[in-house]
Amino acid sequence: MRFLPTFFHTRFRPLLLLASALLVLMLAGCSAARLAYSQLDWLIPRQLGDYVTLDSTQRAWLDARLQEHLAWHCRTQLPAYAEWLGTLRAELNGAPPDPERLQDHVRQLETFIDALLGEIAPTAAELAMRLDQRQRDELFARLDERVEEARAEYLDPPVAQQQRERAERLERRLRYWLGDLTPEQTARIQQWSAALPEQNTANWLENRQRLHAAARDLLAEPDQGNARLQLTRLFEAPAAVRTAAYQRQIDASRDQAVALTADLLRLATDRQRARLDRRLAGLATDFQKVRCVKEPVAALRPESS
Repeated sequence: MRFLPTFFHTRFRPLLLLASALLVLMLAGCSAARLAYSQLDWLIPRQLGDYVTLDSTQRAWLDARLQEHLAWHCRTQLPAYAEWLGTLRAELNGAPPDPERLQDHVRQLETFIDALLGEIAPTAAELAMRLDQRQRDELFARLDERVEEARAEYLDPPVAQQQRERAERLERRLRYWLGDLTPEQTARIQQWSAALPEQNTANWLENRQRLHAAARDLLAEPDQGNARLQLTRLFEAPAAVRTAAYQRQIDASRDQAVALTADLLRLATDRQRARLDRRLAGLATDFQKVRCVKEPVAALRPESS
């Protein structure tokens, strides 16, 4: 649901690419959601290959795990997405939801994300443990590169440029759901962008580096059993590395995003509402029509040693 600013500003960690790809592709507003879903079994390893080169044994192991995750996701999560979209459509067809009700929807989205992280975390941890030192060096070097790329794109430009580009990104995403925005909606988006603290992106980048450092330290742990357990916990709850100040910033940004969403819906024209309803209906239909593959009988599980 990318018309919720809080959601599409959520950034997954590269070590959780499996969960990231599942959720991004399924909730990206793609009109070909069923086609995209059917291709996840090769799209996800391809994305992972941007970070680390796996050998044939690792790829075979990951493929077996991926098939199991996809079967779980299709069987248990897609019906929940469709049901939630039905509830959302019904509410949007009445009076625009108030911020309190939108907060409930944000919490539901976070529940979906938590379920994905919980499902995929053992696989992400086990895969990390199976990497040799050369692969780990390759992985963290690429992660560091991505941090610097994000710094150059989002933090280095002047503040005015950051605010303008942030508003433009949001407007582009909203057009899929609402069509052309009204001057009032555009002005409200610009107001939202200008009100965000300048340190938002800097704190996000610092938090990402803390996550990478925590994973790197755990992979250097001599007790592999403990390292595997701690990595799983880290991938299940990456918020564990957040500072209290950063968590307060996240909470404040969420409140601002919810207020913005409430205002955009209140300012929506009848034509925009009709378009949004069609988009939501189409996405729910795609979820309902996906044919789930049978879960592998002998799928590999992470080793317990």
